[in-house]
Amino acid sequence: MSSDARAQQARSHNQAAAEARELANRHQDQRDRLIVQLRTEDPARWSYAALAKSVGVSPELIAAIVKGRTRRRPSEL
Repeated sequence: MSSDARAQQARSHNQAAAEARELANRHQDQRDRLIVQLRTEDPARWSYAALAKSVGVSPELIAAIVKGRTRRRPSEL
């Protein structure tokens, strides 16, 4: 009987993990949209370095987001 309870717990944790991944994806998509908007509206102010410092990520990630090299382009969301 205890293996059935553990299987149910494993299923529950699996579902929670899937929901957490989906939520994280939505947050990343919104982050990417905002980064692209800022960069497009004022590239002089929002350099890769300035965006990276403000957002708390690397300039390389900012470049990838702006150039559409992440899993999806923000315009497709």
